[in-house]
Amino acid sequence: MSEVVISSRAYTKMVFHAAKYPHCAVNGILLASKDATKSRNYEIVDAIPLFHICLHVTPMAEVALVQIEAAAADDDLQICGYYSAAENCNDNTLERAPGLKLAEKIAENIPNACFAVIDNRAVCLNMDRSAVRLWQNAENR
Repeated sequence: MSEVVISSRAYTKMVFHAAKYPHCAVNGILLASKDATKSRNYEIVDAIPLFHICLHVTPMAEVALVQIEAAAADDDLQICGYYSAAENCNDNTLERAPGLKLAEKIAENIPNACFAVIDNRAVCLNMDRSAVRLWQNAENR
């Protein structure tokens, strides 16, 4: 079993992005160090919020991915995954997560990519559990 750790910086950025736009679906990119994603155990060190309107593979998303990849390379980081939060509080499963196609595209290029889904019901003042559910790509699944 692999262990992917989310830094407090990345976790906070994901949750705040979802909290800022509770009426919209949101998404973003997860970053880890370049060497980390070669193993199954790594730490997600940062999250880059992308959109809160259109979460599909679009020219805007493609341009954003290229820009993030270039900026991350300067800091010895690389894209290691994708996060999203649905606009409906009950859509907290992997199958119903917005932007699944974009996550699958990232997983094609990164062997141990992960997909984080934010549980909107857990984003509240008195959080008693993590608001992020994490899945990892393994053997193209």
